[in-house]
Amino acid sequence: MSKKARKPRIGQLACSLFQKISRPQPQPQSQSVETKRSVAPLLPRSLRRVALETASSSLKLASGALQVSIIGLEVLSDITPAVRMARRNRLPHNMAAGILGAEVATWAAIWPSLLPRPWWVTALNVAIGQAIGHFFAASAAFGLKNALRAAGKRPQDHLTPRLKRNAHWVLGTITIAAMAKSVRNQGIQANLVGKSLDRGPVQAAIGLSLGSLGYGALLLLGEIVQFTVSKMSQQLGRAVPMLVAWPLAVTTFIVVIVALSDRVVLRRFIHSASVRAQKINRSVFPGSIMPWEPERSGSPWSYERWTAVGAHGRRFLSGGPRARDIAEVMEFTRAREPIRIYAGLMSGRTVRGQVRRVLLEMERTGAFHRNTIVIQMPSGSGWVSEWMSAAPEFLTKGNCASVTLQYSILPSAFSYVVDKQAPIDGAHLLIRAVRNRLDSMPEDNRPKLYLSGESLGAYAHLDGYDNFEDLLASCDGAVFTGPPSMTKLLANLEHDPGSLERAPIVDGGRHIRFAAAPAHTRHDAFGRSYSHEWQRPRVLIAQHTSDPIVWWSSKLIYRRPTWMHEPAPSTLYADTFHDMGWAPLISFWQIGLDQINSLNVPGGHGHNYYEETFWYWDSVLGSQSRAPLTPRLAQRAEKWIRDHPS
Repeated sequence: MSKKARKPRIGQLACSLFQKISRPQPQPQSQSVETKRSVAPLLPRSLRRVALETASSSLKLASGALQVSIIGLEVLSDITPAVRMARRNRLPHNMAAGILGAEVATWAAIWPSLLPRPWWVTALNVAIGQAIGHFFAASAAFGLKNALRAAGKRPQDHLTPRLKRNAHWVLGTITIAAMAKSVRNQGIQANLVGKSLDRGPVQAAIGLSLGSLGYGALLLLGEIVQFTVSKMSQQLGRAVPMLVAWPLAVTTFIVVIVALSDRVVLRRFIHSASVRAQKINRSVFPGSIMPWEPERSGSPWSYERWTAVGAHGRRFLSGGPRARDIAEVMEFTRAREPIRIYAGLMSGRTVRGQVRRVLLEMERTGAFHRNTIVIQMPSGSGWVSEWMSAAPEFLTKGNCASVTLQYSILPSAFSYVVDKQAPIDGAHLLIRAVRNRLDSMPEDNRPKLYLSGESLGAYAHLDGYDNFEDLLASCDGAVFTGPPSMTKLLANLEHDPGSLERAPIVDGGRHIRFAAAPAHTRHDAFGRSYSHEWQRPRVLIAQHTSDPIVWWSSKLIYRRPTWMHEPAPSTLYADTFHDMGWAPLISFWQIGLDQINSLNVPGGHGHNYYEETFWYWDSVLGSQSRAPLTPRLAQRAEKWIRDHPS
């Protein structure tokens, strides 16, 4: 008897057991006759026939449902990490290499990345990671098999069943250990970013289970794609040789899918996002009230109407400290009313028109007679960080003007995809117009010009320059937080030898300094003093080590970046694991998903730059600051912003 016959499948055992249970038990002949005689007068023959047929149909339906359930459980066991290493029940044997690749890829999919993950991010990581591992392993096995067949070799004949079984058990054990370590790492990672642990074993199990189901769905989709391409190649094979038909079918399929994705999926998705963004832009956020200070756009005295500045513009103009708040928080006897100017994006209005409106507002409010002017570039939707805006207002005793314009209504990611040049053009035209106006003033009576932006706002400023020399020549200082990885000026940066990629040193810290924490304004990532004094103009670029907006890059697809394995001294103040793992494509996907979760962490981590901006601005403003910033004053200012969310 064969081994297969001696070990029946789970489904066969369950079905035979069900048939035994449901089969009527034989009764003694006398009892059967007596029963028939007692029942016969009660049920007519036609009704008895209907009852028997109904019972038979119900049994068949129940048996079929049981078989389907068993098949489903067997398929689920075939796609579940670790469990599938015990034996394969339903999936075909030609998927063996792909399943092994998926098993190994699971280890990478649950590695820690930059931020702790909710269950749905774990599910997406596991699903896509296993699919990637399956694809590459199956492709490699297919190529290797054909190469060995051409060479007349069959090394698989030397693999005994016992060796295969032991290898599978080892892989399954490693997977279980990796899962346990992943749960532990989530706790460590939550502590690193100061977040309470709400992602324990239950959430990890949910994410892993749903991720496995997602992997199964992707396998089914892959089979449909393979079937479609095979049919296409068969049809094309009637007209061209099969050697040409298969690549032609694959190319045609890819072109059709890309075209449909662009026209049907992507464009409709962007269109729906645009419609929703327009609706948000026309709305008024709770707490946004028209300002009555003449120093603000949108007020009754302003050239820029309250209805024209958009939702985020209304929030920016309505919020922020007033003169009385600045005096109270910073313990001044008196303070000036800070100026806030915002030009909204309206239908029919060009960027040049917005710049002219900003200059009119600056003349009207007397912005050119303040000591400090800050050009704040917003993110894609027009949002301006209240921390970045309020910090110079508190520090300069209100003697400053913050000016900006809206270049898009879409969220940053969509804004960059639709028109990545728009933020650069907006920043360039606004800076040039303000700079020209300042240059026309007497040198001893002109305000200092500073640049500022977070995320896409930082990109708008930085990528408007070919080099840092031009940036330094155009302003008196700058503070940028969380610049995205596609910022070319930073991507092409050459930092001093021996400095870290996460906190690089440029020219010994003479003008430009990178900071993962406020202490880096005074010393480098190794705790050493900079080789040069910080001279003016000063530029501060803040980038958290856990900010995926900063570190996500297309290079993650094929290369392990230096920042993943460079030294991490305690004075780097890193809030990530010291030595992060990397896997092709999988790490790219993981850190890409971290971006969605980058705001769901406390300030000072991820993409949240909060109270630290006070220290950054204090170090860049220098003598423009009207009071030395102390921890007590910083805490008072932080409390005011948190108590008055805009």
